[in-house]
Amino acid sequence: MTAERRRPPPFRLEWTSEPLTEALDVVGDFEVELHASATATDTAWIVTLQDVASDDTVVDITAGWLRASLRRTGAGSVGPPELPCREADIVVPGSVTTYRIPLVTNARRFAAGHRVRLVVTSDDQDDRTPAIMGFRHAPVGTSSRNTIHSSSRLMLSVAEQPARRTPGAGVSA
Repeated sequence: MTAERRRPPPFRLEWTSEPLTEALDVVGDFEVELHASATATDTAWIVTLQDVASDDTVVDITAGWLRASLRRTGAGSVGPPELPCREADIVVPGSVTTYRIPLVTNARRFAAGHRVRLVVTSDDQDDRTPAIMGFRHAPVGTSSRNTIHSSSRLMLSVAEQPARRTPGAGVSA
């Protein structure tokens, strides 16, 4: 046995914002643009958007799933990607690839003091992995060590906040 013990890679990654200073309304189409590499010719990406309350209560808001080999988007895809899933493109092991993962359209008010969390995994069979309405995906059937790069991003449609009016402003006698 070596003196150096390696920890196994995490079964999921999560990013959590700082507590919000004011309420945040998100409405419509959400997308994760994932820049990642894999050691296999196919893998899966499962993303879950969560609302984390100040008492650490977690609510799953919405999710998205993409089989890496079916990542090709429809022509002229503006807004959330259209994924026809008609042609498979193998994943080139070790190559950084962009994956556009649409999340189910949703609307949510994240209250002030809450945090926004994004969870990413490649297999949701583990009970510690979020599963919207208890639904779990079939495994891809290959083992892969996946690396997510820091250039990845979550895109939310933020609702415009109405202008705050001062009582009596704009009123004339």
